[in-house]
Amino acid sequence: MRRRGNGTIQPWRVLKTQLAFDNRWAKVRQDECELPNGEVVPDYYYWEGGDFAQIFALTPDNEVVLTRQYKHGVKEIVTELPAGLIDSQETPIGAAKRELEEETGYRATEWVPLGQLNVSSAKATTRANAFFAKNARKTAEPTLDSTEEIEVLLVAIDELLDLISRGTVKDAGSVATTLLALKALKMKI
Repeated sequence: MRRRGNGTIQPWRVLKTQLAFDNRWAKVRQDECELPNGEVVPDYYYWEGGDFAQIFALTPDNEVVLTRQYKHGVKEIVTELPAGLIDSQETPIGAAKRELEEETGYRATEWVPLGQLNVSSAKATTRANAFFAKNARKTAEPTLDSTEEIEVLLVAIDELLDLISRGTVKDAGSVATTLLALKALKMKI
């Protein structure tokens, strides 16, 4: 890896912090920060959100399990990999298994952690915990929350890559998790 610069990047120093907004749907924090050059930023706002699990689930027929649902933040019907928040008493792998089954009705026999991804490094604390679920099979009907209406889709890997390149699948976490899963499969893309 080649670097440009002097390699002395320093983190900002938090002088004050407060929760600016907190309810069931959103938590926003305001920090007053001192930059390494001494400049003070009095009002840096960012989303303080929970981490979530995202799953690249592959069936024995080499089909990837996708979900399609309305997402109000972007006000679109979104096609993406299954994902969901990690509850406070839950491990990331536990959340991944629960969310895959709740959203799609699928269970997998082998789980490979793919790493943790920053969702929006500048504006959110949220991280995606990416997993590759092998040998995923439908074992039940989905059990959805009252705010969810989800369609389950099965697509071949090549079709998923085509959906990504056409912009049908444009969720950044889904794209990154797919890339990590394909690397784990040692596929050239």
